[in-house]
Amino acid sequence: MATPSRVGALVQGAVRAPDETVRGATPAELVALEARLGRPLPAELAAFLSVCNGARIGPGGFFGQRPDAPSCDLPTVAALWPGWAQQMWLPVAGDGCGNYYLLTTEGDVGFVDTMEDPASLRDPRFPDLFTCVEWLLANDQADGAP
Repeated sequence: MATPSRVGALVQGAVRAPDETVRGATPAELVALEARLGRPLPAELAAFLSVCNGARIGPGGFFGQRPDAPSCDLPTVAALWPGWAQQMWLPVAGDGCGNYYLLTTEGDVGFVDTMEDPASLRDPRFPDLFTCVEWLLANDQADGAP
């Protein structure tokens, strides 16, 4: 089972560019993100963001309160596909090929292939965010992907 401490260790050990730093969101940044999204953050997402507030790590990066880095900024990525907001889905990570992993209101995470159907969750599916993050980072580190 994925735990916050296991995910934190994977985040710190993630493959990254030499100039890429990873830090957690401050409480003020979490409040600002909620304001930008117009809704409260799910508890598990807030916990993850306190470890990794959007970073170019893993296969396609993780999203957070990063208006300074649009490719890592959750609201910027969410705005690409307005239908996601109607479903109350939040993009949490990318796959590096233009597809995304989305957190649902039920707390599970599904994959969206934007070329096939950006409004449909597909496999792989994960029961929670920490399991998804663990899978993405552990596989990326095992592959030694840049």
